[in-house]
Amino acid sequence: MLDAVLSDAAKILDVAKPRIEQAINDGRLTDEATYKILQQAHIAFNSFITNTAVQLSLYIDENGVVRATSTGVEDKKLDLSDRLYFKTLKDNPKLAYAIGNLVKAKTNGILTFHIAVAILDKSGKFRGVITQQVAAEDLAHNLSESIKSLADAKILVNLAGGNIAFVYPSLQEQNESNPTPYFYIEERVHVDGKTRGVIEIAATKEFPQEAYVGYAVSEKYGLVTTVSLTVKKVISTFIRDSYLLITFVVFAFFLLAYILWRFYKTAIEIATTLMISFTDALTGMQNRRSFDTQFPRYWKDALRSGQPISALFIDIDHFKRFNDDYGHECGDLALIAVAGAITHCVSRPLDFSCRWGGEEFAVLLPQTNERGAIQLANEILITVRAIKLGPPCVPNAKITVSIGIASMVVTHQNKTDDLIDMSDKAMYIAKQSGRDRYPVFDRPLPEFDI
Repeated sequence: MLDAVLSDAAKILDVAKPRIEQAINDGRLTDEATYKILQQAHIAFNSFITNTAVQLSLYIDENGVVRATSTGVEDKKLDLSDRLYFKTLKDNPKLAYAIGNLVKAKTNGILTFHIAVAILDKSGKFRGVITQQVAAEDLAHNLSESIKSLADAKILVNLAGGNIAFVYPSLQEQNESNPTPYFYIEERVHVDGKTRGVIEIAATKEFPQEAYVGYAVSEKYGLVTTVSLTVKKVISTFIRDSYLLITFVVFAFFLLAYILWRFYKTAIEIATTLMISFTDALTGMQNRRSFDTQFPRYWKDALRSGQPISALFIDIDHFKRFNDDYGHECGDLALIAVAGAITHCVSRPLDFSCRWGGEEFAVLLPQTNERGAIQLANEILITVRAIKLGPPCVPNAKITVSIGIASMVVTHQNKTDDLIDMSDKAMYIAKQSGRDRYPVFDRPLPEFDI
């Protein structure tokens, strides 16, 4: 849910940023003009953004002063130069975006965190930032509707360096004023040293209740998300869902071992499901379920904007033979390496990549024409060819992929399956034509061969 909210907010920023930079370069940026640009960006996406957590947009000049918002010109000229996202972008203006810590907004007084992008003039000089508020209370409300069955789950989203971006429930709702237990969880995650997993935390001075904690580290947004459930909650959920089984145990003591096993399994599944329902366990990429959830949003955006949308359908060449020759353990390492190569190449914030299933992967490229899709496909081919697998694979284990490309401008006559079907057919043409290439659907192969 948090990724979806940030994606919605990023769309508004992506529309407003080039317009404000153009106005600066033309010497016609005024506070009134800035307000209209921000307002138009909101209007353009309001009918497509359903999450009420996306709130006010602001333009902050290079001195940290608010010049305008999406609701009007800011007369008070508030100073936000102390905000984390402003400092981050001022020091690193070439960052794609920065996310701020949880604060009380000076503009409207709500508890919020921000996603922001830097504004640069044509010489590359820092000219301020535009930032989008994400209302913590609205996000928490939407989240509570999604996890009613796990109402006692505690969720913490941390920025690098320990700053809190989001807490659910809020510390006030939990009757807590000390965030130390949350930082203790983050420390345990760093000690665990993985990008995702589940850890068991015993009761300590820092964390007074024994709990199971699921976590995921997002390199894309620089966030560490943890979800904790106390053992007490796990037990109550288990008792509620397994009443008949527990009743039977009372009369059949010899089944106690089985019940304890069920208890432990249920506890692990509850914490893990919250974090990995949309993630492929082996590669760490988004999975097919995530694709099916996100694709309608991409399709509607393409239909609304009239901009081209492209898709890549990717299949590892001779993967069955690869498994037979080098073993399934080496095959898994190959899948992980190819997933990493695709993720590295698909770097724009709005682009989407996932493991489709088996040795197949899919990539969605909004606002991307055929030429852009070809450039990305070529980059993926080159990156995959350069993969060097470590033990237990032999040094000369070679990996290549075949990529099918499809691009289209969506109309009401198109079916939602057309884009993926076209890229899938193009991928099979690549297979039939020698593999390790990227034909474009309905185009002569030699024109695009490597």
